[in-house]
Amino acid sequence: MDRRAFARTFAGLMAALGLPAPAAGAASADSVRPSDGRVPAGDLPPTSLPTRRLGRTGLEVPILALGGHHVGRSASESDARVLVETALEEGVRFFDNAESYQNGKSERWLGAALQDVRSDVLIMSKTHSPRDRSAESARRHLEGSLERLRTDYLDVWQLHSTKSVEDVDLAFRPGGAMEYIMEARDQGLVRFVGVTGHVTPAAHRRALEYWDEGWRFDTFQFPVNPIDYHQRSFQRQVLVDIVARDIGMIAMKTSADGRLLSEGICTIDETLRYVWSLPVNVAVVGMERPELVRENARIAREFRPMSRQELAALRDRIEPRADLSLEWYKA
Repeated sequence: MDRRAFARTFAGLMAALGLPAPAAGAASADSVRPSDGRVPAGDLPPTSLPTRRLGRTGLEVPILALGGHHVGRSASESDARVLVETALEEGVRFFDNAESYQNGKSERWLGAALQDVRSDVLIMSKTHSPRDRSAESARRHLEGSLERLRTDYLDVWQLHSTKSVEDVDLAFRPGGAMEYIMEARDQGLVRFVGVTGHVTPAAHRRALEYWDEGWRFDTFQFPVNPIDYHQRSFQRQVLVDIVARDIGMIAMKTSADGRLLSEGICTIDETLRYVWSLPVNVAVVGMERPELVRENARIAREFRPMSRQELAALRDRIEPRADLSLEWYKA
């Protein structure tokens, strides 16, 4: 689905979510372009996956991204390389990571696997220092991430795993992590910056207040899946306001960390179709084996949006199974 088709269906999707339409004034899909002029070298063929614009960044990204935590869970570095190479073959060009994943091992393995195609891919990482959320800790984390990922810049760098309103305030205070994150963007060490969180929509709503005050970060990342609609819901409490501001929307936990699949609540096809039928730009999916990458890429290539009726039917079917234990990361 191209950007114009996506825009045409947005109002219907908001109605299907039971949410109001966004406020006027958001940037249009055609009005924002990458700010720094970096152009991929073209060593890799064009992606075979559908693409969407990542909010105000202007980046066109495939709708499927490889989750970095699962790269670090590979049995060996060679297995991680095969996983990444399979993702590249299937059209994945957006790679998630964080300095905290396996104490940096995931970044090292990903950096080694991507070093020869760096200019053709988008690498995202994150900083996480919950005890102090200081600018100095963020600086150390970025230096380490750049070294481990074998690159001199990140395409997206995010404040990771905000857990509460107080946690967000700590990061956005003078001398806090977000101060350095924005500075790193100004210096060109990172192209775009954002905020992530797993626990409560209230943290993201607080971050939006800072955005409205002038902290114009570029992306948000949080759980989006069918069961989220029924419990402490990010999609009901945050999503429409993010889209209204043209902030890039990165979904994670698309199958509730696999629980919707292991409990027989949804199929992988249902969870991914559900997420991509919402105003989500890219879904970061944990895929530990090459066959999972191939299957999810197939679903992405064959994607057709769910109708309002299909979205409602899926939510109604699984509502009796709603339980926060399915989304342990919100506890």
